[in-house]
Amino acid sequence: MNIETNRKHTAEELVQEVIHKIPYGGTVSVKAVIAAVRQDGPHLECTDEALIALIVELAPAFGRAVAFDIHDE
Repeated sequence: MNIETNRKHTAEELVQEVIHKIPYGGTVSVKAVIAAVRQDGPHLECTDEALIALIVELAPAFGRAVAFDIHDE
């Protein structure tokens, strides 16, 4: 089933968008980024592991730290 949305962004674009909302030098929550990407990109078929890899790659490149809070309740 192909879900049509108005937002045809890639996973990388959506992760970057969320990261840029965090102040420079701040901490990016893996849990929050995944939730935001899933909400804005329901058409994406990537795994959480693939999203985490993107977050780990992109957050430091944009001057943010990464909080591995995926299993926090």
